[in-house]
Amino acid sequence: MPLTLLNALSTEDFAAHFAGVLEHSPHYAARVAARRPYRSAEAVAQAFAQAAQAGSPEDQLALIRAHPDLAGKAVLAGELTPESTREQASAGLDRLSPDEYAEFQSLNSAYHARFAMPYVVCVREHTKASIFEGARRRLTHTPEQERAAALHEIGRIARLRVLDLIQPTGALSLTSQEEPGMVKVKLGENNYGKADVRLFKVFRDGPRHDIKDMQVRVAVKGDFDAAHTDGDNTGLVATDTMRNTVYALARDGLTGSIEAFGKHLITHFVTQGPRVQGARVTFTQLTWARMVSGGQPHDHAFVRQMPKHTATVWGDGQTFTVESGLEELYILKTTQSGWAGFHRDAYTTLPNTDDRILATVVSARWTYAVADCDYDAVWAAVYTALLDTFPDHYSPSMQHTLYRIGEAVLTRCPEIERIHFSFPNRHHILYPLERYGLDNPGTVFHADAEPYGVIEGWVERA
Repeated sequence: MPLTLLNALSTEDFAAHFAGVLEHSPHYAARVAARRPYRSAEAVAQAFAQAAQAGSPEDQLALIRAHPDLAGKAVLAGELTPESTREQASAGLDRLSPDEYAEFQSLNSAYHARFAMPYVVCVREHTKASIFEGARRRLTHTPEQERAAALHEIGRIARLRVLDLIQPTGALSLTSQEEPGMVKVKLGENNYGKADVRLFKVFRDGPRHDIKDMQVRVAVKGDFDAAHTDGDNTGLVATDTMRNTVYALARDGLTGSIEAFGKHLITHFVTQGPRVQGARVTFTQLTWARMVSGGQPHDHAFVRQMPKHTATVWGDGQTFTVESGLEELYILKTTQSGWAGFHRDAYTTLPNTDDRILATVVSARWTYAVADCDYDAVWAAVYTALLDTFPDHYSPSMQHTLYRIGEAVLTRCPEIERIHFSFPNRHHILYPLERYGLDNPGTVFHADAEPYGVIEGWVERA
C-alpha cells in the first residue's frame, strides 16, 4: 500500500496493516500510528525501532522473548508467524543438515541458559555461517549488552518488514517542494570471505600419526568497489572457492604451524585473486594428546586437551603480521592467593582475605618481534611458562600474577614483543555450613559462575 494511503488510514486499520512488524506484539503498531504522518518508509521503520527501545525493561524483555528460536521447536511444529517463516527460510534454516540442526539446538540451549531469552538476529541480513558466528560471539556478552544487541536486531527485522508492507512509490511530500535526492556516499573499508571452515589433517608419514584439527576463517580485501556500487562481480573470488582452497592447499601446504599455513594461504589468495590486495586468516586449533595405552603413548589414538591454539595472520603476500594466542585454559590453585588492602567505601562488603582459591580461564595473545620463527615452539614455551609461573608464588592479586606471568613469558621467549592476558575470576565461595551445626575448615565451596571480575592487560618489553 502506498504511504499516502497508509497515512490516511484509521488508527485501527494502520495498526492491522503493520501488526506483524514486531513479533507477536501488534500493540506497538498503534503507538506508531499515533505519530503520523510519515514522510518515508524509512521513517515508519525508525518509528517501530524507537517504539521497541522505548519500552520499560520488562516490556523490552517480553518483546525479545516473543521471538522464536532459530530452527527451534516452533519451526518443526509449524507455529511460526508468516513473517518468521519466510525470514528463516531466506537463510536456509528450513533446510538444515542433521549436524547443522544439532548445532542450532546447542546454541539455542546455551543462549537460554545464559540469558533466559532467545537468540534474536535479522536473518535476512545473514547467512547460516554468520548466524552461527554471531551467536558464538554474543554468548560472551553481559546480559545488558545482549539485551541491547537483541533490541538492535529487532529494529533491523522491523525495518525490512515495514519496507515489505509499503509500496515503493516515493516519500510523502508535506510541502509543495520535492523530496531531496539520495545522499552522496562513498564505500569505506570492506572485506569478504569464508568462515567456519573445519579442517582436520592426518599426517601419515609412518606408523606413528600426527593430527591437526582447526577452524579457519578467511577474509580478503582489495578493489571491490564495482561489486558494491554497480553489482559487477568481475574478478571476485567466490567464498565457496575460498573454502575449497583451504582444503586443497592443506594437502601439501599445511606441514607445520597454523601461522605458517596462514602465510601460505594469504600468498595464494593475493596472487590468484585478480582484485585481492591483502588477506586475513584466523585459526582456532584444537589441541590433542596421544592416548596412553599399556603404559606407552599410542601411535594413532588421541584425546582432546585444553587450551586451544589461536592465530591471526594479516598480509599482502610479501609482508605479514602474525598474532598467536591460547584460549580456554582453566587453571586453579587452592591456596597461596589473597585479596586485601583494597579501597573500601560505603558499598564495600567484601572482606580482606590472605587465603583463597584462585581460578581463571586464561585467554592470551601475543605479537612478535621477529618476521618468522618456529611458531609451534614459541606457543609451547608460552604455555609452559604460564603453567610454571601461576603456582610458583603467593598471589596478592590476579593483577600481580598477570604481570609475573607476562614477565616470565618475555624472558623465555625473545621472539615475542608483547603479550596480552584476560583473566576472568572464577569465584569459589566458602559455603556456610554453620547453619547445619557444622564447621567448614576451608574445604567446601560454592563455585559461582556469575557475576565475575575480569583482569586484563598487556605486558610489554621496556
